[in-house]
Amino acid sequence: MRFRRVIGTISVAAAALLAGGEAYPQVFGAFGVSNDSQPPVTPFDPARTPPAPDYAERSEWVSLPDMRDPADDTPTGVRAIDQRRAKVAVFFLYPTSFTSGEQWNADTRDADLNARVAGTSIRDQASVFNGCCAIYAPRYRQMTLGGYVRWSENSVRATEVAYSDVARAFRQFLVWNRGRPFILAGHSQGSRQGRLLIEREIDGRPAARQMIAAYLIGTWIERDWFRALRTTRPCARADDTGCVVAWSTYAQGRNATAQRILVARQSGFPVEVMSGPHVCINPLDWSTGSETAPARLNKGAWLHGGGALPRPIEPGLVSARCEDGALYISPPGKPFADMVIPVGNYHKVDYNVAYMNLRENAGVRAAAFLRQVRPLPAAVIRLRASQSRHASISWHLSGAVAAFAPSRPQLTLG
Repeated sequence: MRFRRVIGTISVAAAALLAGGEAYPQVFGAFGVSNDSQPPVTPFDPARTPPAPDYAERSEWVSLPDMRDPADDTPTGVRAIDQRRAKVAVFFLYPTSFTSGEQWNADTRDADLNARVAGTSIRDQASVFNGCCAIYAPRYRQMTLGGYVRWSENSVRATEVAYSDVARAFRQFLVWNRGRPFILAGHSQGSRQGRLLIEREIDGRPAARQMIAAYLIGTWIERDWFRALRTTRPCARADDTGCVVAWSTYAQGRNATAQRILVARQSGFPVEVMSGPHVCINPLDWSTGSETAPARLNKGAWLHGGGALPRPIEPGLVSARCEDGALYISPPGKPFADMVIPVGNYHKVDYNVAYMNLRENAGVRAAAFLRQVRPLPAAVIRLRASQSRHASISWHLSGAVAAFAPSRPQLTLG
């Protein structure tokens, strides 16, 4: 059952690596990691696992609302809010940046890795939320890319190490957030960890009443996953709340479903699970159908670029349509086309091809959620906060009072 549970969390990057055929050596060249794309040669060993982060320490967070960091960056001409005064927050989990053929889990004290995370996913992805939200992004002992390329019991154990960090960081986030509504967001491995967080800490629990939406982008989310959930469903329109936004980006003319099934076959996953169907919502018009949303609805793609000053946004970059979990886009220009993985996989720019649409939508969903919420008076909030070290408060949601207290995870290693 454990393998069945994790199948939907398979890496889209690993999907590219295992696409097979003539593209196989090209993909290794694209990643530039060769042997590091394979699992470590030694089995997972808890004794060799880097020490667990202490999330009460600011140094274990790559982004915080009162800290100057790359999540504060914006495209030219776009303004960020003062995150210290934000009415809502975002808990952001960055994608796989760690590649090692020797170690299963990253060390959060690795300065080179931390700089790479900050200068890529935090700047180009987490920043999408600085128009609406206070951004919290923890460092975590993520699993090396090779653990997804060849899934095994070692991968399960390394994933649980990463999740133990995510769960503890999330509980610290709840303390600091003091009851504000929040968005859960991630990309790739971060989205897979967010999926586990929904299963174990959010769905059907008090925290679900505070979750505006979950942006689990760059991973496959099968429709059957929602059957086991009590309060979480796929997002169906732009202002849905309490729901999941998901897609994986591919070039027009590719067959993402076939690639997904091939990965399952080559990696030893149950093929029937990866056969679908999977969910997708189109960020250009926030529809779930298979009709193409025209490029004129693309409000702006964006990558910061390598210079000191950010690049401008590029409106109308691509058209897009959804099909079986994949978002098929028309050919983008540079630098987006330069980042394609050579099987037509635009995994690296899942956020960026519709950056401004995402930025606007986070605000739309937050506003829709806040219209439904009537907070308790400030005096009651202060009283509740003084009664609990977890700063539990209550919110009136749809006429019901929901206690808000972080719960403990159910973790296993091995």
